Amino acid sequence: MKRIFLFLIFSNILFGQEKLVFDNINIQTGIDYQNENYLVFDNSEFYYFKDFNSNTWNKKDILYNQIPTSKDFPYNFFHIKNKNYFVYKGCGTVYEFKNDSILRIDNSFEHKSQFNASTFIYHDEIYYFGGYGLFTFKNILTKYDFKTREWELVKYSDHNNIPEPRSHALTYLIDDDLYVIGGFTENYETNLTTTTNKALNDIWKLNLTTKKWTFLGNLKNKNFHIIEKLGYLASKNNLFFDNGKLYQIDFKNEILKSTEPKGKYTFSLLEQYNSKRNEIFYVLSNSDESNRKYEIIVENFDDYKSDFINEEDLFESNNSTQNILLVLVVLSISLVIFYFLKKKSKPQHENKIILKDSNFYFKDKAISNLLSEENELLYFFFKHKHQALPMNEVVDFFSKNDATPYNTLTKKKDLVLSGLKQKLAFILEVEEDDLFIIQKNTEDKRIKEIQLNPRYF
Repeated sequence: MKRIFLFLIFSNILFGQEKLVFDNINIQTGIDYQNENYLVFDNSEFYYFKDFNSNTWNKKDILYNQIPTSKDFPYNFFHIKNKNYFVYKGCGTVYEFKNDSILRIDNSFEHKSQFNASTFIYHDEIYYFGGYGLFTFKNILTKYDFKTREWELVKYSDHNNIPEPRSHALTYLIDDDLYVIGGFTENYETNLTTTTNKALNDIWKLNLTTKKWTFLGNLKNKNFHIIEKLGYLASKNNLFFDNGKLYQIDFKNEILKSTEPKGKYTFSLLEQYNSKRNEIFYVLSNSDESNRKYEIIVENFDDYKSDFINEEDLFESNNSTQNILLVLVVLSISLVIFYFLKKKSKPQHENKIILKDSNFYFKDKAISNLLSEENELLYFFFKHKHQALPMNEVVDFFSKNDATPYNTLTKKKDLVLSGLKQKLAFILEVEEDDLFIIQKNTEDKRIKEIQLNPRYF
């Protein structure tokens, strides 16, 4: 009896129950394969867990938590090399969950620039593709470096052939190839400041070894799109997504399959697939909007699935992937020939970016795809366009007279400058290295200087 009493005193497990229901969807779920637990987090004080072999949910105190207090839980969950991590949904801060505590491990900050990005793990590193933040959609790829504890921008090998900026895209990783499907982007077909975003129906493939994008085609079925809070999952070499129906995308055979409509395919959220047990871990909402409830469900994936009764071509046309690739090769050769012919010709005055009334223009059109920091940095370069700036002055530009370490400012400078160069090179259709003149100071060779290339500015 004494042993039981001591256990109850020192254990931080608060209770056990078979059913777990929430009043809101501001939660995050995860699968801990190392300890064979399903995890649910809904605030900064405690979490819920259920053993793979148990039907009971337990509530447990978080002993130490460095995540800022908030009403929701704005973090994505990742399980890498038997460790559990939380990453800010807008990209940036990284925390490790271990020993019932959440500890910050990064040297970064809350970027707030890639909300609703498509996240994935590749070679045990965390990646964010696309997303939305600071009033713009993104098509950048960022990854977290566990050694430096910083985020870095992954540069594409061909900036002239990249997907349109987007959020909410499906992504599916097969070996070294990342497939990106659909999503939402800015609707430029209206002048209204607040309008519904445009749904995308394209499919792209990024080879993560060569960093080269390939456009595969457009979806034939235009009727299914990702909605915020809905999930998708990869299982047995196929991608599954539910929205009213359960869809299966078969990339190998270029086929889209679907089931009959079912309620759970409409109200299920945050789906995750447990590859060890062939189970699906998800949140199921009821249909009562006046009294919405969200139940945590663990179910055998074969029971969750229905018979796929509909089958159609994945792509808009009947062309095979090989024919599409052949067309892309021809187009690529044409682009290369066009590029070299254009490079030989003398640049005209109109092939310049100009500053007018505090706004940047190219060929009389305003440039609107720059982030605020990229815009401010370009303005800074324009103010000193007739002089070469020491690189340390560019780093000082990012200082806000606070105690931010110089190394952090340097990395931030590199990230912003890289993004700026990528976008300007895309606009001007030139190489990124041609945008700036990089040189050493004539008096002190240790000092590196940078200046806008007057050929393009």
